[in-house]
Amino acid sequence: MKTIMVIADGLGGRPDDTPEGTCLEVANTPTLDSLVDRGTAGLMHPIKPGVRPGSDTAHLSLFGYDPEKYYTGRGVFEAAGIGMDLGKNDVSFRTNFATVDSDGKISDRRAGRISDGQEELEEALSELTSKKYPDVEVRFKTSTEHRGALSISGEDLGGNVTPTDPHELGVPIPQAKGLDEESIKTAEVLNEVTDQAREILESAPINVKRRKEGKLPANAILSRGAAKYPDVPSVEEVYGVSASVVAAGALYIGVAKVVGMDYIPVDGATGTVDSKIINKAKAAIRELEGGKDVVFVHMKGTDNASHDHNAEAKVKFIEKIDETFAWLDDNIDWNETHLSFSGDHTTPIRYGDHVAEPVPVMIVGPNVKTDQVEMFDEYTAMHGGLGTFSGQLLPITLSYSDQLKKFGA
Repeated sequence: MKTIMVIADGLGGRPDDTPEGTCLEVANTPTLDSLVDRGTAGLMHPIKPGVRPGSDTAHLSLFGYDPEKYYTGRGVFEAAGIGMDLGKNDVSFRTNFATVDSDGKISDRRAGRISDGQEELEEALSELTSKKYPDVEVRFKTSTEHRGALSISGEDLGGNVTPTDPHELGVPIPQAKGLDEESIKTAEVLNEVTDQAREILESAPINVKRRKEGKLPANAILSRGAAKYPDVPSVEEVYGVSASVVAAGALYIGVAKVVGMDYIPVDGATGTVDSKIINKAKAAIRELEGGKDVVFVHMKGTDNASHDHNAEAKVKFIEKIDETFAWLDDNIDWNETHLSFSGDHTTPIRYGDHVAEPVPVMIVGPNVKTDQVEMFDEYTAMHGGLGTFSGQLLPITLSYSDQLKKFGA
């Protein structure tokens, strides 16, 4: 059988999201309601009760991996997600292009959300190197807008390093510190690289141009999220399945790639509320028809709207998801496919960030025993046949598809 796991980022909400209740309650979702009526529902703690999940740790847990065992930091997922080849000797960082004033103080952590010229800056930073440790390789790659990733590769490098991004303005870029003996070398290289980047970017032609145009120069890089490449088995090794990921955000692509999923790019997928998520659905079906056992589909817009405290946008995106599921419903081979749908965490509109409350979940397919739930939202899911459980959504779905390896004799 085949499996599709769809995650709407930040799907869950709280009763005060709107005057009428949560965004899921308010949204018009005839297809989601029809699917849950044919399937089973429940509530899922993305990691475990009382743990406020990050998107990276939550996805590891949903894939069936214990984040307390395998999570090394976010940097490796961001770097892998934007296409950097990484290995066990790499320490990776998330980066921002930033603006530093003439006094060496940070005036903008995002360089005015720079939207052009990043490739030129990336090329300039290809010169980055460590003079103190010539055996160490340094690589930099841009992502979207001000975002990027930095990789430091060499023997005996630790990933327990403090950030050079202070998350505040009007202060100098802080020196990185290694928090254990193995990480001292990494911190020294990062400080070298940070200083070099300042010198290289200060005189880069694109920044000369930006100043003339009255724009903020991208004359520094700030780094955070230091992470060693995790020693994690692939989904094929753990479950015996082949898998693909259909997503737009680098973090989600990166987590999936690290656990051995093949990334499938999709036209019009932006990772925002305007994303053409119907193209993600079509890509998922193509992957299954092409022989993949599992496809993981990630949709980001629900979380973006939640972080922006925008209930109207979240409701509209949920309705957009419902329309996409209508196409899926018509095109899935329901005789041999199981589909699970949930969120990676709850992101209430008023609070605007991740919280520890569970998220609603459904599974539908030919082997599912139906329950009495007829609508899909946080309240009705409480009464579903899946009950309340923690993480493990992928292996639970694989079990329905008869794709799960047996534990024991």
